[in-house]
Amino acid sequence: MKSPSHTKPFHLVIFKVNQLGDNVVFLPVVQQLRRLMPEAKITVLTSPVAEPLYSVACHNINTLTFQTAAFNGAWKHPLQLFKIIRNIRKLAPDACMLGDDQANSAHLVARLSGARTSIGPLLRTRPLGFLLHRRVPVTLSDPVALQNWRIAVGLLDTLGTETSSMPPLPPPPDLSAFGSQSAHGIIIHPGASRDYKRWQMARYVQLANRLAAVRPVVWITQEVPEEAELVSGVRCEKPTSLNAFISLMAGAQFFIGNNSGPMNIASALGLKGLIFNGPSTPNWDPPWHGDRLELLRDPSIRCQPCDALTHPVNVCRNAEQPMICMKRWTVDEVTQRVLACTSPV
Repeated sequence: MKSPSHTKPFHLVIFKVNQLGDNVVFLPVVQQLRRLMPEAKITVLTSPVAEPLYSVACHNINTLTFQTAAFNGAWKHPLQLFKIIRNIRKLAPDACMLGDDQANSAHLVARLSGARTSIGPLLRTRPLGFLLHRRVPVTLSDPVALQNWRIAVGLLDTLGTETSSMPPLPPPPDLSAFGSQSAHGIIIHPGASRDYKRWQMARYVQLANRLAAVRPVVWITQEVPEEAELVSGVRCEKPTSLNAFISLMAGAQFFIGNNSGPMNIASALGLKGLIFNGPSTPNWDPPWHGDRLELLRDPSIRCQPCDALTHPVNVCRNAEQPMICMKRWTVDEVTQRVLACTSPV
């Protein structure tokens, strides 16, 4: 029998290959698992854009990156799928855990990874979910961060690890490792991963110009033609990395943006802000410090939200009043709301 000093450490592989915002709300799970399993080897499979969340903000975490679309669609390309499975088997995982939104490809890879245990959510929308050794029931209307937290509790229970030290609700992720730039005013991030989740760019530009007359304004460059209309008083920034972006966000007084990855970073940092919620479902409301972020959601608009609890619809479905959930908010009204919540820095 080998001595304990030569025992192979337990290896957990976590599947979270998707957008930045999805990984921000998942980050507390990985940070908590690292605290509760200090001797384990943990590898996170994620997207390149989200990788710094784990390599910077988590102690002693390994990462392996895949482009989200290619990973999720690997089942259509047997050779590509074979290469992914081969690479994961080389990791020799003892257990695999899937986040709440991982595609069928992830379920197949986890099953064929050689791990003795695989665990993920119980979802009717995942035909290959039966491949997992254990599926944790989740309530889709619950915040996404809470759904993932419960999957982590299920993992610990399966492994026989004490779960009493797990808080009932996921705490905000610790982003302090990214640092903070010197204090500045209002950050405007007008982007989002999908067009129908964005307030109109021309209105964002008008808003920035008005606010810049009385408040310090930092604009996160999107490289679109409308930005040529920004006045000289608007400070344009194009962070070269996620590290630089989070550091910049951490020094802000106020955040303005869409329901997107940057919104979740603002929520994690506890920033005050204003969010154009558009088609997003309540389970994607800011998961932390919700009282500090005002969601522009008009309950009188009956088509809102149009996204499903399990996935985005990717296009506005209101044929009579396209994008009404965004166009409802005028520059005048938004300007007044922001000025009421901020002060000169």
